[in-house]
Amino acid sequence: MLVGPNMLGILGRDTFIETLGYVGLLYLMFQGGLDLDLDGFRRRRGDSLVFGLLTFVLPMLGITWVAMRLGLDIVPAVIVGSALTSHTLLVYPLVGRYRLARTRGMTATLGATLVANVGALLVLAFAVAAAGEAGWFFWVRFSLGFTAYVVAVLVGVPRLTRWFFTGLGQDRQVRLTYLLSGMGLAALVAGLVGIEPIVGAFLIGLAFNRFVPARTVIADRVEVLGATVFIPAFLISTGMLLDPIAIITDLRTLVLGAALFAATVVTKFVAAQVAGLALRAVAAERSLMFALTVGQAAGALAAVVIAQDLGLVGASVVNAIVLVILGSAVLAGAIGERSAPLVPQPEGVEEPIGMRVVVPVSNPRTVGPLVRVAAQVAAPDSGAVVAINVLPLGSREEDLRAHRRLADTAERVALGAGAEVETTVRIDASPGGGVLHTLAERSGTCLVMGWKGYANAREGLFGTVIDQVVTSSPVPVLVCRPGEDLPTGRIVVVITGEDLRPTGLRGTRLAFEIASRMARQAEADRIVVTDLDPKQARAAIGDFRIHRDVEIVGVSDIASRLAEVLEPGDVVVTGVPPTAGGIRRDATRLARAVPTHTVVVVVPR
Repeated sequence: MLVGPNMLGILGRDTFIETLGYVGLLYLMFQGGLDLDLDGFRRRRGDSLVFGLLTFVLPMLGITWVAMRLGLDIVPAVIVGSALTSHTLLVYPLVGRYRLARTRGMTATLGATLVANVGALLVLAFAVAAAGEAGWFFWVRFSLGFTAYVVAVLVGVPRLTRWFFTGLGQDRQVRLTYLLSGMGLAALVAGLVGIEPIVGAFLIGLAFNRFVPARTVIADRVEVLGATVFIPAFLISTGMLLDPIAIITDLRTLVLGAALFAATVVTKFVAAQVAGLALRAVAAERSLMFALTVGQAAGALAAVVIAQDLGLVGASVVNAIVLVILGSAVLAGAIGERSAPLVPQPEGVEEPIGMRVVVPVSNPRTVGPLVRVAAQVAAPDSGAVVAINVLPLGSREEDLRAHRRLADTAERVALGAGAEVETTVRIDASPGGGVLHTLAERSGTCLVMGWKGYANAREGLFGTVIDQVVTSSPVPVLVCRPGEDLPTGRIVVVITGEDLRPTGLRGTRLAFEIASRMARQAEADRIVVTDLDPKQARAAIGDFRIHRDVEIVGVSDIASRLAEVLEPGDVVVTGVPPTAGGIRRDATRLARAVPTHTVVVVVPR
C-alpha cells in the first residue's frame, strides 16, 4: 500500500505486477490442493462437508443481511455475500511450516475450502442470472461445462500426468514446468467455462496431489517458488489496490467496510468454532481453522467488480471490500502466527506403506530392478524412494564417486517409474546398522533389500545382513532377488495352501497389497499361481480384494512348473511361509526356478 500508486507512487500497479499477483493468488489455492491429505479426506469427508456448509451458509446469510440493512438491494447484497463467503488460504504456508496438514482440523479446512468456494461461485452465478444477464441457455452451458471440467481435471489429468512422468517428464525441471503450466491452463479453462479460476487452481492441485510427495525435491521447489516469488507478489499487488485517502474521506465506505468486516469475522469465527468443537479440535487448532477461512483476497474483489460492471453497486462498495481484504489479511496473519505453533502434531496416524520406501543400492547390475520395485510400491501413495549406499568407515574418494554413479542410475529409474527419489550415502560401522539407522532417521515406511537368491547354513535364512535387518526392522521388508533389467510385464502372486493358514495370512495379505501396487503403477496384469484348485483358491482369497479379471492358474508343483507360466518381464511376489525352514526352502526354490525373473519375498511386521 505504501509504495503503490495511491500513496508514494514508487511502483505502479501495471500489467506485470497485476499478472504476477494474480498468479500468486492461484498459487495459494494450488498449493492447498497439492497438500491436502487425500487419504484423510476420504476417511473424513463428512468433516469437510460439515465445516464447508457451516463456513458457507453462516457467512452467506449474515453478510447478505448486513449488506441489505446498509441499503443494498437483494441482488447486490447477495453478490457481496458470495464474495466474502468464499475465502483464500492466505496463511496456509504456516500449515506447511509446522507440518499440520495431516491433522483432522486442517484436512477438514482444506476440504471445506472447496465446498465454500464452489458454493459461493454458484450463488454468484445465480445472482448474475437474476440481474437479467443470463437465460436458460447460460445455465445449460454452465452445468455441462462445469461437469465436464471437473471430470476432465480429476479423472483425466491424473492419467495424463502418470503417462507424462513416466515418459517425457523424467527430469525435475520438466516436471516443475508441467505442474506450473497445468495450474495456469486449468485456471484459464475454468474462466472460459464460467468457473472462478481459483477453484480451477485448487482442483488441479488435487489432481496433481499424488505426484508431488511431501518432503521431496519437487515438493520443495514448488513450495519455495511460491513462498519467495508468487505469494509475496500477490500480497504486494493486493496492497496496491488500497486508496487510504478515499477510504478515510468517505464515511459510507468506512461504515460499510467496518460492518462487512465485522459480519465476516463473526460468522467465520462461529463456523470454525462449531466445526472445531464437533471435530474435538483443541482451541489453537480451532483458531487456525478460523485464520485459514477468514482471509479474503482478490477473488472477493473480482465478484464485486462484476456487480459494479452491471451497475448494481458503486465505488464505495468496491472500496469497502478492499478494506475487508486488508483487515482480514492482517487478522488472519496475526491469529495464524500465534495459534499454529500451539497446535499439537497429529498422533496415531499410520502412514501408508509407500510413503518413504528405503532401498539400499550397492551393485550397479541390480540397482535398476531394486529401485523399480521400490518406486512401484511408493508411487500409488505419492511416496518417495530413499536410495541409500552404506559405506564402511575409511571409505575412499573412488567409493564416493561410485556411489554418485549409482545414485544417478537410481534417480533415473525411480523417476521413470513415476516416483520421486532422494539419494544419500551413509558411513556406518556395519551395512545392517546403516540401513536400520536410515529407516529411523528418514521415517521409512517400507524397506526393499537385495538378495542373491539363496543362503547357506551359516548365513541363516536370506543371508547374514538381511536376516539382521529383517529381525530388527520396524517396517515390512521386501526381500528382492533381482532378475533381468526389463520393463515390468505381469505381476505373478504365488500362494500355497500353507500361505492361507492363520499363521501365513499376514504375509499373504501383504503380498497381495504389494502386487496390487506394482500392477497399478506399471499398468500390468496380475495372475495368481497356486497349488490349490482355482475355484477353491478364488474363494479362499476373496477377502484380499482380488478382482474377477485376475487370472488364477493352478499347478501341481509350483517350483518346477512356474517357469512355464511366466513371460519375459514378469515379477514374482510371494508372502513368507509360517516357519523359518519354509522361508529358506520355498523362497530359494522359487528363486532358482526362475533365475531370469525378479522375485519379491514379502516379510510383514
